[in-house]
Order: sequence, then structure tokens, then C-alpha cells
Amino acid sequence: MKNEVGLGAFFVTKKVKISFLIVVWSIVAIQMFVNYQEKMKHDNQAVTAFSVIEDVAFSERISGYGYFGTMDITDEIKKEMLENLAYKLGITEGYAFGLENNDDYMKLELKGNGVSGDAALQLISIIKPGSEPEQYIIMDIRTKTDLQNAQALFQKVKRVYEEIGVEAQTSLEIEAEQKGEIINENDIGIVENILKSTDAKKVDVIRENGIYTIYGYTRKEESFVKLNNKKVNLQIVMTYDETQDKTYLKIGVPIVNTSY
Repeated sequence: MKNEVGLGAFFVTKKVKISFLIVVWSIVAIQMFVNYQEKMKHDNQAVTAFSVIEDVAFSERISGYGYFGTMDITDEIKKEMLENLAYKLGITEGYAFGLENNDDYMKLELKGNGVSGDAALQLISIIKPGSEPEQYIIMDIRTKTDLQNAQALFQKVKRVYEEIGVEAQTSLEIEAEQKGEIINENDIGIVENILKSTDAKKVDVIRENGIYTIYGYTRKEESFVKLNNKKVNLQIVMTYDETQDKTYLKIGVPIVNTSY
């Protein structure tokens, strides 16, 4: 009898926890607007200066990956959770859901276009025999806006994770291209300008196979990774294409995650 009562209480607790999360997420969507206005002043002091690069084409990608917890969540509640996330990012209509099932995991994805850009929001359930699934929340936003807005969006995504109680890894990656070769041993002013404008110190430099990579660290950005036991939260990668006569740049905070 005690076991039955205990088991019943367990399931009630689970339901209450999930219901509470849905309510909290809805409240956060409203509260974020207020917090966003207040924090914009602070965010503008973060990594804000890539405007030193002139006459280039930009695209930005903001990514996040966080562990939500171990629990069973119905598909209906997952959809509601993703819709609340989409709302926070300015996606209120025109989105679509996709479902992918596997023996080891289940992925529910919301894709949509909003004022922030093209977004893919995922709730991934890792299935393990004999235990409740592990839940992960992934955000991937691609946009072509001015850099200040992209950096503000990066800070916003970090706050979304914080306010729903999820510790996440987030990153901002900027791709750019400029006509001509701007990689020169005696003239790398663009790199020095980026480091200077972000108050970053050069940590390491690697040049091999036509790829010029600079690692830096700035106190203006909280996140970082360790490179040879040194803190790094800014990476600049430059390559030159002779056939196109273009220099391609990738700037990552804290690092560049895509191939180059």
C-alpha cells in the first residue's frame, strides 16, 4: 500500500513539475521583453565591434545546446515548449514541426522564420533502456543582419537558456568575405583591429595549409574554452581563394564550430 501511495505521489510530482515548467516558460516569454530592454545597455558593452571590416558580405549563426533534465514529456507538451521558445525569438506564425524517431532518440523540431532570422529549435530525447529519457534543447539561428543585432541576439539566446534554468553552450559565428587578399604577413591590420575593438589579447597564432588562425581572449565575453591551458573566447580564421580573388573570414565566439 505504501508503495502504491509513493508511486502515485511520484507521478503527481512529475506532472506538477512539467506543468510548472510550461507555466514558467510562458511567464518568461513576457518577462524577457522587460529584461531585454534593461540588459541592452550591458550587452552593448560585450563583444560588439566587428564593424572594422568594411565592404564585406556578412552572415551570422547563433547556436545553443543545453541539457534540460531526465523526464518523460509528451509530444503535446514538447510542442508547447518549442512554441514558447519560438515566441521569445519573435516567431509567432508560419512555423512547422518535424518529428524524427530512432531506437536511440526522438527529435521534435520547430522551424520558422522570424524577425531574428531562420530558426530551428529542437527538443531531443535520448532514450536509454530502463530509465527516463534525457532531454536536450538545441537552438540554431541563421541570419543576415547587421552585426550589432546579431550580437544582441547572441546575448538574448544565452539569456533564454538562463531564464529557463538550462546550463547551455552557446556560440556566435560570423562569416564574411572581402574582395582581394587581405592576409599578408606584413599587413594584418584587420586582425589587430578586431582584437583591439573587442579588447581581446592574442593568445595563439597558427598559419598552415593556407589557413590563418588567431585565438584571442576578452573579458567582455563570459564564456571561454581552454587552449593549452589558456582561456580562449575569440577565434578568427582567414583563407584566400586565388580563383575568386576573395578572402574568407570566420569569426567565432568563443570559437568557430563549423569547418573551414
